[in-house]
Amino acid sequence: MATTDRQNRLLVAEDWRKIYQSFQQADFKSYDFETLRRTMVAYIRENYPDDFNDFVESSEYVALIDLIAYVAQALSFRVDLNARENFLATAERRNSVLRLARLINYNAKRNKPATGLLKIDALSTTQDVTDSTGTNLANSTIIWNDSANSNYKEQFTAILNAANQTGQLFGKPRESGSIGGISTDVYTLSSNQTDLPIFSFSKAVGGTTRQFEIVPSSINNSESIYEADPVEGSGLTYVFRNDGSGDSSNNTGFFMLFKQGTIRQTNFAVDTSVTNFVQTVDAQNINDTDVWLYKLDQFGQISEKWSSVPALSGNNAIYNSLSQTERNIYNIVTKNNDAIDLVFGDGNFSNIPLGTFRTYYRVSDNAKFAIQPADMTNILVNVPYQDANGAQQTLTVTVSLKSSVYNSSATESNASIKDKAPQVYYSQNRMITAEDYQVVPLSASQEIVKVRSVNRSASGISRAKEILDPTGAYSNVNVFAEDGILYREESIQQFTFTFNNRSEIQSTIDSSVEAKLKQSYARQFYYLKYVAKDTSTLSATWNSTTTGTNTNTGYFTSGGALVVGDSATSNLKFAKVGALVKFTSPDTREFLNDKLVTAGTDNAEDRSWAKISAVVLDGANGGVGNLEDGTGPITLNDIIPDGSVINAVIPPFTTTFSTTLEADIVNRIEAFEEFGLRYDENSQEFKVITSTNLSSSDIFATAGAGSTAGTNLDASWFFKFTNDGNTYTVKYRKLDYIFESESQNKFHYDIEEKIYDYKTGKSVKDTVKILKTNDIVSTGNSIGYAINWQVVDTVTEADGFQDNRKVKVGFFDDDDDGIVDNPEIFDIVVEPDTTVSTKFVFFEKYTSYDNIERFRPYAATNFIVSENETDINVNSTTYSDGQLFYFYDVEEDVIKKYSTDTNTLSTSTDYIARRGRSSLTFQYRHNAGQETRIDPSVSNIVDVYLLERTYDNLFRVWLQDGGTKPAASTPDQLRISYSGSLNPLKSLSDQIVYHPVKYKILFGTNSEEELQATFKVVKNSKTNVTDAVIKTRVIQAINEFFALDNWDFGDSFYFTELAAYIHNQLAPDLLTVVIVPNQSGQTFGSLFQINSAADEIFISGATVDDVSIITALGANQLAASGTVVTSTSTATTNSTTSTGSAVSGSTTTGSGSTSSSGSSGSGY
Repeated sequence: MATTDRQNRLLVAEDWRKIYQSFQQADFKSYDFETLRRTMVAYIRENYPDDFNDFVESSEYVALIDLIAYVAQALSFRVDLNARENFLATAERRNSVLRLARLINYNAKRNKPATGLLKIDALSTTQDVTDSTGTNLANSTIIWNDSANSNYKEQFTAILNAANQTGQLFGKPRESGSIGGISTDVYTLSSNQTDLPIFSFSKAVGGTTRQFEIVPSSINNSESIYEADPVEGSGLTYVFRNDGSGDSSNNTGFFMLFKQGTIRQTNFAVDTSVTNFVQTVDAQNINDTDVWLYKLDQFGQISEKWSSVPALSGNNAIYNSLSQTERNIYNIVTKNNDAIDLVFGDGNFSNIPLGTFRTYYRVSDNAKFAIQPADMTNILVNVPYQDANGAQQTLTVTVSLKSSVYNSSATESNASIKDKAPQVYYSQNRMITAEDYQVVPLSASQEIVKVRSVNRSASGISRAKEILDPTGAYSNVNVFAEDGILYREESIQQFTFTFNNRSEIQSTIDSSVEAKLKQSYARQFYYLKYVAKDTSTLSATWNSTTTGTNTNTGYFTSGGALVVGDSATSNLKFAKVGALVKFTSPDTREFLNDKLVTAGTDNAEDRSWAKISAVVLDGANGGVGNLEDGTGPITLNDIIPDGSVINAVIPPFTTTFSTTLEADIVNRIEAFEEFGLRYDENSQEFKVITSTNLSSSDIFATAGAGSTAGTNLDASWFFKFTNDGNTYTVKYRKLDYIFESESQNKFHYDIEEKIYDYKTGKSVKDTVKILKTNDIVSTGNSIGYAINWQVVDTVTEADGFQDNRKVKVGFFDDDDDGIVDNPEIFDIVVEPDTTVSTKFVFFEKYTSYDNIERFRPYAATNFIVSENETDINVNSTTYSDGQLFYFYDVEEDVIKKYSTDTNTLSTSTDYIARRGRSSLTFQYRHNAGQETRIDPSVSNIVDVYLLERTYDNLFRVWLQDGGTKPAASTPDQLRISYSGSLNPLKSLSDQIVYHPVKYKILFGTNSEEELQATFKVVKNSKTNVTDAVIKTRVIQAINEFFALDNWDFGDSFYFTELAAYIHNQLAPDLLTVVIVPNQSGQTFGSLFQINSAADEIFISGATVDDVSIITALGANQLAASGTVVTSTSTATTNSTTSTGSAVSGSTTTGSGSTSSSGSSGSGY
């Protein structure tokens, strides 16, 4: 439907609806002055020809006719105008729209206040409070998660316990429950104010100073945190939340609820019983959520609360949504300017009000705005309270916002009411069917502009068991399969940038160059290309001195303690902090559980790797060995058995640039020099390769590394910077490992979801375990121990298709320190250098159901594999027609097909090869986060994806103007904002899980690299419009095409639609427009169709820099430019700059680690 609407709105000039509207607006019977006058004259002439025949303009009869025509015209206009006000579709007056909407039980939404949680960052008290060490905490500021204070949590709770009401000590809350899977407790402070427990503050948001209030919170009978009923003299409440991710998490700690606006009150008296009594509250901008009504006793104190109900039937309040025993009910009716009427019942099913009443209501800014965490920091709130001795004290808390808030909204517009009222009436204000879930959430708030609901069926689960979600989104997955394929992909990716000043260059270096070194693909490339330093000839062993939890001190020895690092001359000079050391057994034993055991023991390994985490001086204590305190001078991050042989060392891999190097890079870019950056493993720093030494070859080689001959021999670059005098193109290398299941398993992975186990202090990772029963090809024996890979990312094709048959994996890093546990696991499983011709997996091209070319596994038995084409003699050997050959030499790297007709081999692009292994038995484990726990009693889990209007506006501004990228509301914030409106409307058997929208950015530098493109435009040579104007108009047309109203979740983009719209908007100044991908491996036409996921919406990131004016189309203009900004490789279509490349290069074992050392800025 969205596709049809988009095409009709943008492309179809004679859409049937437009034609229908034209006829609908046709004036078949006119009531204007001239028509009325002419009609009366004709009538008189026809019916009274003898009595009235004086039609001279000066006649008094003509004057009467004119007067009557004038009055009739005025009356007709007024009658027509009033008639229009009786229909919702045509009404214009606000009061008419509100009244007509109420006829179908739709009460228009008033403005909604910004609402969120402020985390308590610090607190202090004037009361004498001591902690367990006897320290007096009075007037001391205690900071939450203070790394300099190990006792911060106890001191925090001690102060709050002293300020809480009696009986509400930490651990004994007033209310307790789980909100969105997060343990939540509510506590009450002994605040001694006699008025409402509300504390006001003001903050400037978006250039406007706005009033906010910290309000008491509650979670009773709710799936979200909401404002408690305002009662004078009650204490201020706060919540403690723990999401299990540690005290540093934004969802763990103490929080206070805030709302924008100011609470007010109005008292009124009802002296006589009147059915359907209406009390008007004339204040303007009363928000949609905060109205309370109490009946007062004779002393002016609250005696009972009256409850509001959501709808009207005639003039009576609807009350069947409340229990039969609840008769004190009323209805809130929205009026113009967000005033309200309180409408009471008729006495049959509800009580008629009688006596004195007080209504509390909050007046909020009638505006939509976004609150970013930076807008609300270090807010001081002083809460007076009474201690246990009756003394007056003051609790001072410092609170800050941790998540963006987008839930404020202005009052619902007339257009919105006309659109949503019929939809809500159709759904009968409940969500039962799938269509209800697509429509009703739009009525929850005018801030919601797009919604997508996806149902997950979970029926048949016992209430006593935790629910199982087979997709892995909300529950753990543990699957065994035997069709695993493991392979690696080496590629060269690129991005471009321009600059106006040095600051922009520095920003690019930080965010787009240096940041790539911290990605797993950079570390994996280092391990592959840089050879581990052999130390086996030293006959050195490990002397273990002390052991602890995952720590081992000692020193290296060979007839005496050996120095390491800069003090050594052997390869132990690479044994520095951050280096990886490979240990082997001194005999035939193997490693198991930090010990050497008999070879062949189940799960025992033939090697053990450890990281050097600390070195004291030269690592040998001047040849003495152990330090005076009895510990060893070298500390490893794992326990290594005494006497283990030091086999190899992998130097640290530095992932940062030094200040000197960054300044040098900025200078070179500012001067538009071409240069490269290489990694020097001897000094563990990056160095510049000057243009005269930089090799033009894209094949990596260390043979010429550091060459200063000026003959372009150095091909060891990690980054290559080139320019055309205006734009810089930066190439960079990457290496991905892919694990694929041919048919038996599907993978689920969310890169944004980080799971933390606070018990172990480590993150919980999704893993692919190569089972120990898999054999070692060279020996035929089983591996003997399981090999773990950690899942690092999903695989996304160029058109946006996410292939859940495969995932990107990386070397396991148990402690997330950037240094892997074993960098040789690919070599162990695949043995890529043994019988090389058998160590490849192949894929064939096919056309998918959506007419997109993709690749799928293809049997290796269909190929003859050889190193070089010269190894094959087609004249002396008979081959069948179509026989496939693969030549894996790095200079060839190509697949060819034999033809019996020509007796020759020709290159085929229908197949690709990757170095790897297939038919692996594996175990896949996915760990679901605890942010969303599913109630096992429900039968439907409904994922609701919401797009908020303010976030959409901010995101589009960011795409055009840059700056800080706005963050979407978290699922927790969405729950706070909308669950109060939506949860009462859902079925009891349903559970709603709230998600923020995901944008899929197309074309601009902010999009994924495979989606970046240049629009090449052929301008009409006869037009006088400048190139700059053409570019601006093209971008304007693209932005109009990608307007939010034109797209829905899961849509497909077709360039033919966009091209047609651009032509319509720019004709005749534009003759042709084509889209050319920037990624060098893509071909013309590869971006003609792009798909989005079910929870994604397209948005254009193109700017005028992405539009190029050309004189004519040709082969050169249609070739991919090879200028992209970010990198997301795919398992089957990753490009390299080597033409016809079918496989990555040869295998070299290596490793790396993070070091604090910088990089040199000198060139050579």
